[in-house]
Order: sequence, then C-alpha cells, then structure tokens
Amino acid sequence: MSREKVLTDQVLKYLRARGGWWVKIHGGPYQTSGIPDIVGCYRGKFLGLEVKPSGRKSDLSLRQQVTLTRIRDAGGISALISSTQDALDVLDEVDKLAQERR
Repeated sequence: MSREKVLTDQVLKYLRARGGWWVKIHGGPYQTSGIPDIVGCYRGKFLGLEVKPSGRKSDLSLRQQVTLTRIRDAGGISALISSTQDALDVLDEVDKLAQERR
C-alpha cells in the first residue's frame, strides 16, 4: 500500500470524526484531472485537500495547482496536506472563520 493511500485513509478517519461530509476522489480515465484527493463540506464551506506525503508543492501537477487555486477563487478552501495534523489545522481555520462570523 502506498504512503499516499495510507495517509489519505488516516486523514479521512480524522476528518470524519470531526464532522462534515468527506469523500476520497479516485482518479480515472473518464474524470477531469486535477481534482483534489479529498473533497468535503465542513461548516458550510467546500474543501479540496490534495494529499502529498512529501508536502512539497513541487510534487503538484500544474492541473492540481490550478484546481486548488480555482477552488479558493470560488470561495472554497483548498490545501496541500502531508499529515493528519495539516488536515486538522485546515478545519481549525474553518472553525475560526465560523466563530468570527458570529
């Protein structure tokens, strides 16, 4: 099993424990390329998370970079994550934004 799959499975477990809706996107020949590995909705925000165990932006394809930017431009949240803590940090930021709106 690849490091990326192991990490993705761990991240999904933690995200689902925090709440919201999460799904792993399995790429294939009939799917648009560049879609993040994990997409979800948490506290009314759309999130796209690209999992790279290395954490290096240089490991993102151009299509992945563009997609993450387009998600942010559309008002969603996107991030490159390399650990479960990175994913939880993203949720903490969403929680913080939700508190500020009150």
